Amino acid sequence: MTFIFYLMIFIVVYVYIGYYSLLRILEIFSKQKIIIGDYVPTVTLFVPVFNEEKMIRKKIENSIGIDYPKEKIEIVFYSDSSSDETDKIINEYIGAGIKLYRADTRRGKNYLINNSFEKMNGDIIVFSDANSLYRKDAIKLLVRSFIDQTVGCVCGKLVYISDTNSLVGKGESLYFKYESALKRLESAFGSVVTGNGAIYAIRKSLFSQLPEEVPNDFAHPIEIKAKGFKVIYEPLAIAEERATASTTEEFRRRVRIVLRSFTAFIFYQKKYNILKNSYSFFFVSHKLLRWFIFPLMVVIFFINLSLNGYYANILLYIQYIFYISALIGCICQRMDLKIKLFYVPFYFCLINLAGALGILKYFVGKKEIMWDIAETTR
Repeated sequence: MTFIFYLMIFIVVYVYIGYYSLLRILEIFSKQKIIIGDYVPTVTLFVPVFNEEKMIRKKIENSIGIDYPKEKIEIVFYSDSSSDETDKIINEYIGAGIKLYRADTRRGKNYLINNSFEKMNGDIIVFSDANSLYRKDAIKLLVRSFIDQTVGCVCGKLVYISDTNSLVGKGESLYFKYESALKRLESAFGSVVTGNGAIYAIRKSLFSQLPEEVPNDFAHPIEIKAKGFKVIYEPLAIAEERATASTTEEFRRRVRIVLRSFTAFIFYQKKYNILKNSYSFFFVSHKLLRWFIFPLMVVIFFINLSLNGYYANILLYIQYIFYISALIGCICQRMDLKIKLFYVPFYFCLINLAGALGILKYFVGKKEIMWDIAETTR
């Protein structure tokens, strides 16, 4: 029992600290070099939308204002049968180089991607979200690495802007800084595990039809890596979003992300056997183990209650302090109190609990095809 206890602690520490540290060491020995040059391919900026009337005008004007040769970029919005003023607002800009497609019934993001791919004219497809605003040079920086013919996918950097100072917003921002650090290190091996739907790009020639129940920014890197191309990270290509201010919205979003990501893992494990290739180290360390952290935390705590000894008691007290801090963080969030000390344990517990629920939903047969709008991010 003691061995199992310390093994599970090792796994938790490895996932959040050890993996990052190991990548820092391995990076020293990485010999892969990515060619970067003055490369200006034809680009399609693809933005799926559903009921985005609050945000769509700002997104369109942001897209039109991107610093990229106008003759080499097309901007495509695909409405998933929006029922508000979204389509009407987009139509106002048709003469300004904007294209609009519309699904007759709501079908989900991957249907829009699959159904429109042949209509896209760009050699490079850049994927974005309606609430993601690009810095002017984002696309230039995102596509420059495609001059290297071994690169198939480039992931940009998402920066969260929080104007509410909510604990969940601060936690989300810190989490993505950590994710960015991991992606930068994985990029040294051409093995970035996942993109971000706000800003990533792929070669059109490498596109494969996506199952409707998997996240596109998770599936595309796996598909492209399986075809033998590099998936890299470009931290200078930046998109900005408002951070989530609602605990409920963030929790539901995290549950949905993990459910769809685990669904994708099962699908691509059967298709590519990703656990038996060179990609498996990165995938298991970055994603697969993380999805099971919350059950490990629960088991660690209850085993610790039955153990005696100096070190076991110290670990138990550390857990008491951590979980009490997370509870205080939850209370602070509900009472709108801004105490920074508690947002890390609060957000850590929040996203890992959401991950466990996402896995549970998978095993009881749930699927998620549609995406929901987090109102506090608009």
